[in-house]
Amino acid sequence: FDVVCPSMPGYGFSDHARGPGMDAEKIASVWVELMRGLGYARFGAQGGDWGAMVSTYLGANHDDAVSRCHVKAPQGTRSASHARAISVMS
Repeated sequence: FDVVCPSMPGYGFSDHARGPGMDAEKIASVWVELMRGLGYARFGAQGGDWGAMVSTYLGANHDDAVSRCHVKAPQGTRSASHARAISVMS
């Protein structure tokens, strides 16, 4: 299997976001585009700390692309869509 480890905007090897709105939910959408661009129709996701929020949105909002989702240190609910993501994973 392959391991793809994208870094979140402003972390690791990534530049800061060029404009507002690059939150965990948007990052999840960008990562789905990335994985599809790399040729992966479905993939698993894992995240801890801030990555747990991204992985939560991946699993909840992109179940067509995400086969499995593992989160470490999940965050509390912050929005209606995040609350939905938590309920889907419960």
